[in-house]
Amino acid sequence: MDYLYTEYYLVVDLATGEAEEVELEEEFVQENVGGAKLNMALYEEHKDGEPIVLGTGPFTSTLVPGGCLGVITAKSPVTGDVAHAPITWNAGAELKLSGYSFVVIKNKADNPTYLWLHDEIADFVDASALWGKDVWETVDVIRDEQGEDRIQLLSIGKAGENKLSTAQVMNNYWGDGDRFGFGALFGEKNLKAVAVRGMGELDIDDAEAFIEKTEELLGKVKSALPGQSGLDAIDFADIPDDAKAALKSQLHRVEADFNNPFAYKFFLKYREDPSVMKSTDVEEPGVLISDPMGLAALLKAGVPADAVGEVFEKAFKLGLNPAAVASKLSGKDKDAALAELDSLAESSEAEKFEATFSPFAPSSDRMEAAYIAGICPVLASKVEALNAEMFAELMSIGTGMDFDADAFKM
Repeated sequence: MDYLYTEYYLVVDLATGEAEEVELEEEFVQENVGGAKLNMALYEEHKDGEPIVLGTGPFTSTLVPGGCLGVITAKSPVTGDVAHAPITWNAGAELKLSGYSFVVIKNKADNPTYLWLHDEIADFVDASALWGKDVWETVDVIRDEQGEDRIQLLSIGKAGENKLSTAQVMNNYWGDGDRFGFGALFGEKNLKAVAVRGMGELDIDDAEAFIEKTEELLGKVKSALPGQSGLDAIDFADIPDDAKAALKSQLHRVEADFNNPFAYKFFLKYREDPSVMKSTDVEEPGVLISDPMGLAALLKAGVPADAVGEVFEKAFKLGLNPAAVASKLSGKDKDAALAELDSLAESSEAEKFEATFSPFAPSSDRMEAAYIAGICPVLASKVEALNAEMFAELMSIGTGMDFDADAFKM
């Protein structure tokens, strides 16, 4: 593939420790476009290996507003069907620029392993010393081991190692949109983490026209989101005013994904003054609330607002999905909730539900198109201009091939 993607995708066999580069052909992209749709085609092709597919959309790592998205596709232990979860923040962009727009991970390693993708190289690294470490420790050890603080990590904690359906694939230190128990699948495969670092670049067929169209689109996106960021991104229905006030008293800063004009993630500080913006000697001063819907679920379950940050922090370290365990923390105070999380990381099951795309973002046609295009689904759910027709126009400009809106439907 000449444009918007890397030349190859990668097929990893954990059982043999071998990785094969396969050419990403134009005809395959013309038929399957990218993101969740192309992931699905690769899943079906390698179904016998019970694959986990990591993929990107055509606009991941580009100037298209919200072009941060990677996608995890696998058979969910929660729904029983193949499902798609988002990879937000910077990990999706780094995955593509590591040299592989798509990675198929098959079979099971004999021993704990992590996959290290960089510079069009795939390394299998022994993770035996990491097995049993929490998510935050895992991130620190791998970054130190590889000598690069900007490595992006998809990893699991104790819940994933215990193969629980409440386990989440974590994005660096924080949770992401995995509602499907994909952390359990990492555990089943003895896969502690996938580490990625991208230094590559992408080609565009008509770069001038592409940039002009993305600038026009950015104006439409910004005009659709006046003043919305951080706490404003949460549906506070049925949440008391005093809970909102407690959260605002801990608010430190807002944060956005790669090339995302909508900063819906926010950092809470509860171990030092949240107005302090410089680094201090306070270790672990707070937590990034990377999952607003998970926060809403915890608050609605009755977790005290002044304790919810610490609950998030511990859940993230254990690799638990806060939305999946919220009901099990109902009515508990901070100490009881934190103690319960330890038990939930040893034995817990997520409530079954039916979905193809993670309920991390409201379901819509635009959200589905975003999962194919590589656009943040939270942003797409709020901005009408981020739709299949626009994506088809951009794809045609970027690749020199003809695409219509139907290409951005599953």
